[in-house]
Amino acid sequence: MSSSAGAAYAVCAGLLLSLTLGLALLATGLRAQWLAGERAEFVAGQLNWQLSPAFAALARLDALPPGTDCGAQAQELAELVQRTSLVRFAAARGAGGVVCASRRGVVAEPFESGARLLPTGNGRMVPGLRLANAAGMLELDAGPLVAQLALAERESLKMSLQVGGEVLVASGEVRPLGAEPVGEASWLPSAPERIGVLAAPQWSALVWQALRTQWLALLLAAALGCGIAWGVRRGGGGRKATGWEIAEGIRQKEFFAHYQPIVTASNGECVGVEVLARWRHPVQGNVRSEVFIQTAIDAGLIVALTRYLLRRVAEELQQIVLPPGFMVGINISTEHLALPELLDDCRALVNLLRDKQAQLVLEISERAPLQEASGAQKVINGLRQMGVRLALDDFGAGYADKAYLSRWGFDYLKVEKGYVSALGQDSLKGNILDGLLLSSNEMGVQVIVKGVETQGQQSYLNVKGFEYLQGFYFGKPMTLNHFRQWLYSGIAESRGRPPGKTGGEG
Repeated sequence: MSSSAGAAYAVCAGLLLSLTLGLALLATGLRAQWLAGERAEFVAGQLNWQLSPAFAALARLDALPPGTDCGAQAQELAELVQRTSLVRFAAARGAGGVVCASRRGVVAEPFESGARLLPTGNGRMVPGLRLANAAGMLELDAGPLVAQLALAERESLKMSLQVGGEVLVASGEVRPLGAEPVGEASWLPSAPERIGVLAAPQWSALVWQALRTQWLALLLAAALGCGIAWGVRRGGGGRKATGWEIAEGIRQKEFFAHYQPIVTASNGECVGVEVLARWRHPVQGNVRSEVFIQTAIDAGLIVALTRYLLRRVAEELQQIVLPPGFMVGINISTEHLALPELLDDCRALVNLLRDKQAQLVLEISERAPLQEASGAQKVINGLRQMGVRLALDDFGAGYADKAYLSRWGFDYLKVEKGYVSALGQDSLKGNILDGLLLSSNEMGVQVIVKGVETQGQQSYLNVKGFEYLQGFYFGKPMTLNHFRQWLYSGIAESRGRPPGKTGGEG
C-alpha cells in the first residue's frame, strides 16, 4: 500500500470516527436532557404524594385551640405529629405570642413563614424539612425523601430537592443552590411553598461514557459478528413479547417457576422461597421476566398468568418435603387481589401447603399501591381466613407509609435491594434500615431484606437484628429439582457456598 493510500485511509477513518463520536456525544446529551426532565417529573410526583399529609396538616394549624399555658395546644400538636407521616416536631403560635411545641423541653426556634432545609447536626441525625405559615411550623424527617432521591439517581443523572436557595442531595447533605449543577426542574403541585426536584445530567460521566463506547468502533466487525451470533442464539430473546405470544405461551404451558431461598440471618437456615415466573419460549429460548411481565400487565393477561403459576406451583410442590412453617411467596398484582375469584385461585395451593405445615404468602409490590375502593379489603379478609399472609414487596421504592401499612395489615416487608447494596457506602440508608427495623417491631411486621450478595452484608444485617434475608449469596432462583438438591444437601446451613448458576438464568 502506498503512503498516499495509507494517508487517505487514515484521514477517512479519522473523519468517520470523529463524525461518529460527535453524533454519539450529541445523542447522549439530548437523551440525558430528556431523561433528566422525565426523571424530575416522576420523582416530584412521588415526593408530592409522600409530603401531601404534612402539607394538609400545616394548613390546619390555625384551627388549634388557643391558650397561654400551651396545655391543650401541646396535646393537639403531639397528636398531629403522631398521626402525620414524616412529621417529627410541630409548633404553633398561641395567644399572646406564646409558642407551643409538641414535645416538652423543646423550645421552638423563631420561625418565619416559608420552607427551608435543615442539615444534620444540632441533635438531628438525618436532615429535615421545615414548613411554616402564620399559624405555626412543622419539622419533617427528610430521610425518606433522601432515599427517594438516591433510588432515582442514575450514573448519568444527579438528583436533588430544591427548597428556596438550598438543595438536598442524594447523599443527605444540604448545599447552596449555586453549588449544584443546573438541571431540569419539576415543582411539587401541592406544596405550600416553591419546592421542586432537580435532575441534572452529569456531563463528565456522559462524555466519558460516549468516549468509552466509541473505542468499540475499532472492533466493529467482530462486535457485529458476535452480536449476530448472540442474536441468533437468543432468537431475539431481548425484544419485547407480545400479548398474543403470552396468551399462547400460557395455553401451551411454556411458563414455569424458579424458586429463590429465603433464609434466617443468624445461621442461613432456609425458611421459605419466593416463586419467580420464567418463560421457555419455543423460538427465543429462556426469556427473562422483565421482558414479559409488563407486557402481560398491559395486555390484561397478568391474572391469567398468575393463575397458571399458582396451579403449576401446587403441582410441583407435591414432590417435595418442606420444613414446618415454610413460607412460599408468590407475586400478585393489585388487580388480581381485588378479584373475589382469587380465593379459588389459591385454594389448591393453600390446602397443599397446609398439609405440609407451610403457608402461602402473596407479595404485592409497593410500586403499585392498593386502593380502598377496589374491593381488595374484602378479598384480603377472605384470604386471611384461609391462612394466607401478605407481604409488601419492593419496600422503600414506592408509596407506603405507616398509615398504609396499618390499613392493609401486611405480615412481611421485603426491603428493596438498593438499601443493601449501599451498606458501607451510604450511612443515611443504614440509618433508614435501623429505623425500619424499629418501626416494624412496633407494628408487629417481620422484615425480609433482599439483595444480600456478600457475607459482610449478612453479618451486618444479623448484628442489626434483621431476621430474614434473601439474595444471591444464599441462592439464585433455581428450578424445583435444583432447589430440592440445594435444600436437602444442607447447602442452606453452610451459607458460605452459594450455588453458582443453579437452575439456568438468574
